[in-house]
Amino acid sequence: MHVLAAGCIIMGLLFSSSVFATSTTSQIDEAKSLAGTDPRKALHLLSLIENSAAKNDALLQAEKDLLKCEILVDNDDPKEALKSTSPYLGHASLPPNVLMNLELCHFSALEASGQATKAMEGLTYLLEKSRKLNLPAQQGKAHLNMGQLLSYQNQFSESLKHLLQAKEIFKKLQDSNEERITLNSIAVLYGRMGEHERALEYFAEVLQKNRDLNKTRNVAVVLYNMGRRYEDLNQFEKSREHFTESLKIHRELGNTKSIAVVERALGSLYNSMNQPLKALEHLKTAVTTLEGMNLPKSLGQLYFELGRTYAKLGDNKQALLNLKKAHGLNSNPNSVQLAADIFSEESRIYQSSGQWKQAYAALEGFKKYSDQMHVIRADEQLRQLNFKFDLGKKEEANRILKAQNQSQERQLQDAHRIQRLQLMSLSLIALLLSVTAIFTIRQVRTARRMRELAMTDELTRIPNRRHVLEYGAQSLSTSQRQGKGMSVIIFDIDHFKRINDTFGHAVGDEVIKRVAEIGQKALRKGDMIGRIGGEEFLSILPFTDPLPAKEVAERIRREISLCDFTDLAPNLTVTVSAGVSCYTATDKQGNIDSLIQQADEALYSVKQNGRNGVSLRLVS
Repeated sequence: MHVLAAGCIIMGLLFSSSVFATSTTSQIDEAKSLAGTDPRKALHLLSLIENSAAKNDALLQAEKDLLKCEILVDNDDPKEALKSTSPYLGHASLPPNVLMNLELCHFSALEASGQATKAMEGLTYLLEKSRKLNLPAQQGKAHLNMGQLLSYQNQFSESLKHLLQAKEIFKKLQDSNEERITLNSIAVLYGRMGEHERALEYFAEVLQKNRDLNKTRNVAVVLYNMGRRYEDLNQFEKSREHFTESLKIHRELGNTKSIAVVERALGSLYNSMNQPLKALEHLKTAVTTLEGMNLPKSLGQLYFELGRTYAKLGDNKQALLNLKKAHGLNSNPNSVQLAADIFSEESRIYQSSGQWKQAYAALEGFKKYSDQMHVIRADEQLRQLNFKFDLGKKEEANRILKAQNQSQERQLQDAHRIQRLQLMSLSLIALLLSVTAIFTIRQVRTARRMRELAMTDELTRIPNRRHVLEYGAQSLSTSQRQGKGMSVIIFDIDHFKRINDTFGHAVGDEVIKRVAEIGQKALRKGDMIGRIGGEEFLSILPFTDPLPAKEVAERIRREISLCDFTDLAPNLTVTVSAGVSCYTATDKQGNIDSLIQQADEALYSVKQNGRNGVSLRLVS
């Protein structure tokens, strides 16, 4: 009787264990079905598998943790994904195919967390291992993961080779789900290459497969990718339609981060369509979401887009504030394009508001990063060129193979086809050289603009002290070589401190600007005027003898004294005092410093004698 009871207990335990296992399997199956539509609910279901029967079933635990890893990687949480797979590394007791699936997900999580080198080493090892063990499904997944990783490393030809091998393997295995994922990766690759129309063909096929399989989240992701490609083709309305449909699905699924990503994309699109108010609406929604997440790269791109939007709306203060935030978050050394874009936008805003020093500093930042971008783009274009050439060679080789048994005429046609391919490659190389030439021209223009900013007085827009002194030294050297005279005029505004104290600094600045304008108009061709101090100006008069130089100084003094300044402030009158010094052809040892010193002494004598006058002094 005890034996019978014991037997019943054992049978009961076995039955109970079987029931638990069946229950756990159904929970895993339900989580799989929810992974693409409601990943949070799927993860919650997996967390409920805590009964002892499931814990003691190593295969069920492995299946659960594999699914958990895949969901976490798909939803941008690679750190948590690594926690679910790390305990299995080197777990010899599991079947090889189960262990390899876990390892594949582990290396995908490594790649997603930025450890690309480790991921590539692991995938290379798994690819060789799957070949030796004759595990085609795992071999296909290894090819797929390597293709995806190589695509992000801009190794386009190698990427396509692995992706096509994966596609062929999954097709033979009749694994429609993995084949669909591979097709999507091929579409992404063509998009990264700039082959947007070809990418859209693949995306359209993947979109239909996702709809047929009711993969709602994947449908939203593909719609977003298609929107990006249409935007690259400047087909803005189609892009907007795809983004809008993607956003609607993500909202229904409650995918918070994905909602913010699509909102940002719509904001950027509306900026391209010159509709900044609509852009601002979407970008504000996105920033509310992303500010609560630890996603500095995405948030940095978002603040840049907000900066662009506020600039389009004329709110430079908010524009610069958001661009500053973008700078602070753009710590990734690989985000060269974003850094260049931020500096470029800042420079444009500062120039539009007349803040030339800040514009110059921003231009320096833009130049630094645009130089790096030139190198990166040239490398990418070369990789794309090699990819297109390799792809063309493969396609041509296939056509030649099929044509081997055909007539000589067909063989001649194939030869012509190869020739056209070579011409196409040469055309692409010429295009690359053209792009390089355009970039060089732009760099020269930027350098010229930067020099102009460095040599110009910010307030008056006439030459600054450095510029006018350089011109004076050059002019004196030329005069000495040719045995001719040269003159300089120094003049400043009388009682300028009183003007500032009485009428304010804003009026004082306007007085300086107007005096500079009058002084410039009074000069002759070849003369130069520059601002060398607060209210002090220096004029260089090449090849000019003493009396003509004094006449020019007198003309400047007279024009300023006759000018009406009452529009700036009631009862405001302005006069200047001028000192003139001249270098004569007989003085071979003169220098610009002594010439300016003599003019300054002449100016001082005018000040001593009541101001509003001109004094001439020859260099002894």
